[in-house]
Amino acid sequence: MSGQSASLPQTRRTGWTLPASRIDRLVLVGDSLAQEVSPILQFLTPGKTPVSKFWGGTAPCDWLGVDLEATRRSVVVITFTGNSLTDCMVGPDGRHLADEALVEQYRYDVGQLIDTARRAGARVVLVGQPHRAPSFEAELEVEGINAMYREYAQRFRFVSYVDAGRAVETVDGSFAERLPCTVHDIDCAPDDTTVVRGDGVHFCPVAGENPCSVWSSGAFRFGIVIASAANNPRPFD
Repeated sequence: MSGQSASLPQTRRTGWTLPASRIDRLVLVGDSLAQEVSPILQFLTPGKTPVSKFWGGTAPCDWLGVDLEATRRSVVVITFTGNSLTDCMVGPDGRHLADEALVEQYRYDVGQLIDTARRAGARVVLVGQPHRAPSFEAELEVEGINAMYREYAQRFRFVSYVDAGRAVETVDGSFAERLPCTVHDIDCAPDDTTVVRGDGVHFCPVAGENPCSVWSSGAFRFGIVIASAANNPRPFD
């Protein structure tokens, strides 16, 4: 059950190690969106050994105490979109956390993941999440999580923030089911658009599929932004 302080964790920065100059390992920590983008990240980050620490439906608290297998030559990519389905996201009232309480629990738990990664000497990349379809009523949670990610990146050295969510949104930052095709898209409709969010949350055009059996433009767009930061985190610090 959840019961941690809602305030920023007191990370023990005195034990943090400087990263190595070269990165040769990518640790991906996250939920189903991480799972969707994983094959694309492997393709776009050559020379980096992939380490999978993701599972659909999980929250940051599900990965506390898990060996991230991070080293000084690692970049740890953390991407969680707001799940509250597992036991560690149950509040004192016996219900799964939502809204502000969810954001505050994520704040604490992501802080612990950052501390674990930085103690190993790894760089950290926090991934901004895309807005969901309005029917999910998750605006407060997504915006709160992204604000928390930005805050950590501003606060700590070798912790970066990259807004990959914007790659699958409209120009004004709103939810988009379809977007204009790019040169990478092989499934362009007659109106020159392609599906980027198949079910309002996930990228696959076929709802419920993960891994996706067809071209997923949303996963590619999300992944290419993450890869840019994973390959060279310094400009995003």
